[in-house]
Amino acid sequence: MTSLLSGGSSDGSEQGAYILTNHIQSWEAFRKVEQPLDLARNFAAGDFVGRYGGLLSFFRKDDVSLWNYYKKSVDVDVEQKGSIVSLSVDGHSPAFAVALARAILHESIAHMDEMNRQQEQDYVSSSLERRIELQKALQNDERDIANYRARIGNYDPKELYLSNLSLLNSLTLKEADLRSQYNAVIKATPNNPAAQNLSAAIGSVQGQIGATKRDFAGIARNAAHYENLVVRRDNNATLLNQANLAVQEAQVTAMKNKFYLNVISRPSEPQTPELPHRLRWIGGILLVTLILWGLLR
Repeated sequence: MTSLLSGGSSDGSEQGAYILTNHIQSWEAFRKVEQPLDLARNFAAGDFVGRYGGLLSFFRKDDVSLWNYYKKSVDVDVEQKGSIVSLSVDGHSPAFAVALARAILHESIAHMDEMNRQQEQDYVSSSLERRIELQKALQNDERDIANYRARIGNYDPKELYLSNLSLLNSLTLKEADLRSQYNAVIKATPNNPAAQNLSAAIGSVQGQIGATKRDFAGIARNAAHYENLVVRRDNNATLLNQANLAVQEAQVTAMKNKFYLNVISRPSEPQTPELPHRLRWIGGILLVTLILWGLLR
């Protein structure tokens, strides 16, 4: 159960550990340390059997066999519960072994950092580009609205349109009211002097209605074009707010998916060799030889 719970975490640390392991054993990592550390010369400094180009490798000396020898000499182990990567390097001299371990560690950290940068760029760059495009579009919309206001000499053509529409409705109602009064007066007292006043008032109202109608078509066109500009600006402002949220979400996602590599212990440089356990091999071969000699005697 403990193993299941520790392996079920979603922090990505175990994934990052295996990515690091695969990279260290990859051809790319091998090529980055091959020339600076002269792997061919240092790996060939061992004994006749186990060295690079020796008996175990059938005396092959090419880039693929050197890569295979590199992978055998560099051991990477992942502790799954803690996602800790242990790096072990075998070499024929302590100075070369620790130099190779440090070079691999340095290159691996640089590789993980580059992966994080590339990942962040992939997540955030498209959102940032979209936000910049919308910012420019919104600036253009504001400039178009300002230029249009200056050209027609009106701050808000839509309000002027609504005001004229309200005035036209009021004048129409006023004309209807005056005409009803005029008709009532004419029918009751045809020669009433008030009828002349009502007729003059009706003519004045009709003149105002005519003037308003003549200006109404141009005001309506101006208001319609202005409304299109405002709607476009408002849409771009809404899209810009959404783009800002998308950038924040992309940044959060990039942070969640980052792989952090902390060095717990730097490569050590022991002076006492651990391999190849020659006495153990000599003892084992002697024991097997004695057993075979005893069986065949």
